[in-house]
Amino acid sequence: MSATPSAGQPIAASRAGKHLLERIIRWVLFLLASVSVFTTVAIVAVLLYQGVQFFTADFYETKPLEAHATGAANAVAAGTDAIATGPLAPGIVPTLTVRATTDPLIYVDWTPPTDGAAPTGYRVSILPTLATDLSDCQTLTPERTSCVIANPNPGRSYKVTVHAVSNAVPGPGIQTGSFAVPESVQWHRFFTDTKWRTLLVPRSYGIWPLLVGTTMIAVLAMAVAVPLGLLSAIFLSEYAPPRMRAITKPILEVLAGVPTVVYGFFALFFITPLLRAFAETIGVEIGIFNALSAAIVMGIMIVPMVSSLSEDALRAVPQSLREGAYALGATKVEVSTRVVVPAALSGIVAAFILAMSRAVGETMIVFIAAGQNDSLTFNPLDPVNTMTGFMATTNFSDNAIPGTAQFQALFAVGITLFVITLIMNLLSQAVVTRFREVYE
Repeated sequence: MSATPSAGQPIAASRAGKHLLERIIRWVLFLLASVSVFTTVAIVAVLLYQGVQFFTADFYETKPLEAHATGAANAVAAGTDAIATGPLAPGIVPTLTVRATTDPLIYVDWTPPTDGAAPTGYRVSILPTLATDLSDCQTLTPERTSCVIANPNPGRSYKVTVHAVSNAVPGPGIQTGSFAVPESVQWHRFFTDTKWRTLLVPRSYGIWPLLVGTTMIAVLAMAVAVPLGLLSAIFLSEYAPPRMRAITKPILEVLAGVPTVVYGFFALFFITPLLRAFAETIGVEIGIFNALSAAIVMGIMIVPMVSSLSEDALRAVPQSLREGAYALGATKVEVSTRVVVPAALSGIVAAFILAMSRAVGETMIVFIAAGQNDSLTFNPLDPVNTMTGFMATTNFSDNAIPGTAQFQALFAVGITLFVITLIMNLLSQAVVTRFREVYE
């Protein structure tokens, strides 16, 4: 006869199966958490590495930093007053070498001609001239076959030409191919310069125009979102009947699901015309792109975040505090403003800071409605550029060429934006920890 299983065997098997399932779930959660942590660390590491490269590397376009020219193949005309032949005309310079550095300087070296009349000097020219300083290359004796061109524009391409001159008669010149002056971004200029110009030469990489534009729009957006969001939260928590709250809160949170690009066009084609019409009546001029319209719409966009988080904090306040205040004769307004709001202050302030971080990191609204003004301005009626706006503009332009300073500036601005939002999140955590009220 076969042995019949005891009553405890199925229970033991069931426990073993649950234990195995629990271990599988635990390992899956551990792996997912590890992937999340490693992904975050990798993103931050890439931002840091590329951001450091922006301040340590030398940038130039696809053209080389050095150029060489030899023989008659690179000869150019000596000018309208030149005599290419005759006893007074010197021969062509055999070799020519130029080298650009980040100082910024261009070092020019050549060899004296071996035929024709003996040179009495040399003529050095550069294209384009712009604001370059050729003073070191003006008085060149027959024995001096090198000079330095100062103040070339970093990032710009040039060509250098050298003519041997005999008794004021230049011979055929020799011209280099196009070469580039490298850019070197100094970290202290990044934080002290007040100009941000990455497309036009000479370029400037001062972060302050972007930082001021970002801060101004975020502060103005909070000026719209904080009163609307907090008042909505107080109404939903303290005044609205349960049925109204169940209907109103989801409707309010629908705003959070609207794509930000829609908000951007709403700001550009609805809010901006209203602002311009109002400004015209009072004699104030507002451009098509301005910081104020972008800030107003951004404030509307983050109202659901402020309202939802603040309402959760208000509803977390124990009912016993409200009942105690009512027992002492307080009115509904006094209970809401003097008891509930102070008791939920840590959660409300955390909601404000998180909403501020959301406003700082917003892209499409400022990209569409705020404009691309790289000048430092504190006037919200003017167009401004922001950190996220610059990153979006550069990424979609033809200037996002890997290896250039414009491309690396994306990462420098990105790591700056990351540090700002990180500080805001840490501040939010500190506020919650410092002022958190624990109720039993």
